[in-house]
Amino acid sequence: MRVSKCNKALFISYVSYMAILFAIIVVDTFSNKDFNFRRAAMISGVFVTALTCYFIVMFAVFRLRIDQC
Repeated sequence: MRVSKCNKALFISYVSYMAILFAIIVVDTFSNKDFNFRRAAMISGVFVTALTCYFIVMFAVFRLRIDQC
């Protein structure tokens, strides 16, 4: 099975954004001096939902660009 360059780039970008999410949760935990699972889950849910919507749009744009070439 061959993975396209577009999908590989989107995957690497998604992993990078997950690292940013981890940093956001770490900063939030240290600023509150306590780990609150509910707060971390809410931050993660909003972040991942927005990121997924963004990647759906980017995937569609990449598909349109590739089809035009």
